[in-house]
Amino acid sequence: MTTAQAAIAERYGSARPPARRPPRRRGLAIAAAAGITVMIALAAWYSFAPRTTPTDPTTIGYEVVDSTRTIAHVSVVPDAERTIECIVQATNEQEAIVGFREVTVDPDPAADESRPAQLRLDIATTQLAASGHVDSCWFLD
Repeated sequence: MTTAQAAIAERYGSARPPARRPPRRRGLAIAAAAGITVMIALAAWYSFAPRTTPTDPTTIGYEVVDSTRTIAHVSVVPDAERTIECIVQATNEQEAIVGFREVTVDPDPAADESRPAQLRLDIATTQLAASGHVDSCWFLD
């Protein structure tokens, strides 16, 4: 310390040591652990929560028999516990619905996504259809 610094320190007092800051590592570790816990909880929730909609149905094909009838071939994966209901419809060239049918798929405890239920459905139509397809499915209970 120089004489000028010593004189100032003698007159005004010496500087206090800086206050110790709390360790940041502990706070960061707690925040990281909390974040990881929340992410694991969300992943578990999404993994084990029941599905709200059935597996997407698939239209395999269709046959336009005449102006009063169309046959739609669709596949739906049955649920192990819940009944599924699907809308199958026939549309004309302007994509207007000319035939409509609801079909129920009962629960199957041995259901497997690699082996969906194959359905052949007759749809009564009001005019000549251009296609037949499954529109949507949902759980009844």
